[in-house]
Amino acid sequence: MARKVKGSKQYRMKVVPHRPIHGVFSVLGVSLLVLSTSAGAFFAGQYQLSKNLDEKTRAHARSLDELDRLRAENEALRVRAATAEQSVAIGQQASESVRSELVAKENQIAELRQEISFYRGIMAPSEGSDGVSIGRFSISEAGEGRYQYKLLVQQSAARHQVVTGAVRFTIVGQLEGEARRYALADLSPQVESESIPLRFKYFQNIEGELQLPEGFVPEGVELSLKSSKRKGFSIDQRYGWLVQQS
Repeated sequence: MARKVKGSKQYRMKVVPHRPIHGVFSVLGVSLLVLSTSAGAFFAGQYQLSKNLDEKTRAHARSLDELDRLRAENEALRVRAATAEQSVAIGQQASESVRSELVAKENQIAELRQEISFYRGIMAPSEGSDGVSIGRFSISEAGEGRYQYKLLVQQSAARHQVVTGAVRFTIVGQLEGEARRYALADLSPQVESESIPLRFKYFQNIEGELQLPEGFVPEGVELSLKSSKRKGFSIDQRYGWLVQQS
């Protein structure tokens, strides 16, 4: 039992339990602030990520559209190229066909003219040539640079004397860009000299085969017919290199 002391004021002491309420609220506040900041950062990150993904998705979609467009254009160009190539091929085939037909027609015309000339020369002699003329001349392919030549020399039927003389056969053209001339004897083993003898009463056929030199581009043939008589016939004729199809 406590004893009272005189002359001093007495205080009563009371024990109260400690309750840190303000500290708890402070911790909670900090925790909430951290959580809200983390959540904000998380959602902001998610939003940015989603935004980036959307941009990449749209860019990918644009790339796919561009690829489809380029593929379509490429296919259209291929079709145009194929059509152009086909048109060129058809055009070349048509040109070749027309050229072949033209050559065939020219050959037919040349043959008809030669026949007319042949009969006309026999029935109606030319003045100043003793009735001697070139009835026919032709060249045709024989293969591998070889050609067949045929020459018909004739005399009018109104004349009955024997014709004597010679014919010179010269092929003219280009070799490596330079003009060249070849006598038939240089191109045909069947001919021994530059002058081929003529001796006939009504007509004489001269024919054989010749081989052109490699690289030589023929342009025509020159024929020169001379009588062995002093005042006899003299005929000079040039023909283009028109080759008949064999």
